[in-house]
Amino acid sequence: MRWSMNRRPTQVPAMGRVLISARSFEEYCANFSVVPADLLGGAVLDCPGGASDFGAAVRRAGGRAVTVDPQYGLPHQELAELVVEELERARRWADQQPSRFRLGDPEWRRAEAWQRSADTFLRDIDRDRTAGTGHYVTAALPRLPFADGTFHLVLSGFFLFTYADRADRLFHLRAVTELLRVCSGEVRLHPLNEIDGRRYRHLDWLLQELRNRGIAVREERVRSHIDPQDDRTLVLNAGRIRA
Repeated sequence: MRWSMNRRPTQVPAMGRVLISARSFEEYCANFSVVPADLLGGAVLDCPGGASDFGAAVRRAGGRAVTVDPQYGLPHQELAELVVEELERARRWADQQPSRFRLGDPEWRRAEAWQRSADTFLRDIDRDRTAGTGHYVTAALPRLPFADGTFHLVLSGFFLFTYADRADRLFHLRAVTELLRVCSGEVRLHPLNEIDGRRYRHLDWLLQELRNRGIAVREERVRSHIDPQDDRTLVLNAGRIRA
């Protein structure tokens, strides 16, 4: 597949519905350009969290983390079966694009890492439901059930921008504004690409809208162990949002 500056790439397999991924804690740190110490300064929100072990890992390290996803309302067995299906669906989709994804990279064995992450997630959400600790919340952007400034750090990965073919730019603006509302520090979004690997088509418009509302924005270069094109994370400094 050839890439052109003027044309969007072709022959990218359709993903279908939004993927419930199981990206690991280590992958989160790389994608969002954070180190474990960054996660201990206050409450952290992961939205949407899918089947990642990120929240469990933060809490295991002594931090506070809440994970949000619309699928968390499913019964445990149904959720577990869905996670297994999604792992296989992700593998099939990536296998169709061997020139894009580093599936054989010894530095990052995606299938094994995602399986371990999913197993940890399923055990942790089961404990959470039994104990009623509220670490996993059923909700979806662009409306979150949290008070203003609840979280010190908000991470949102592989949903916004990725599925630009099914959500317009106003949805993205509302969703990012909501993430900023519940944050007192930084919101980090990754990647800045649509599902075909190209930069989100309305990103410049979105960044200007945020600047107009008093939000400081910057793009930070990162290194993805899986997709070399996912090399940017957006960092937003949450402040007083002007309507």
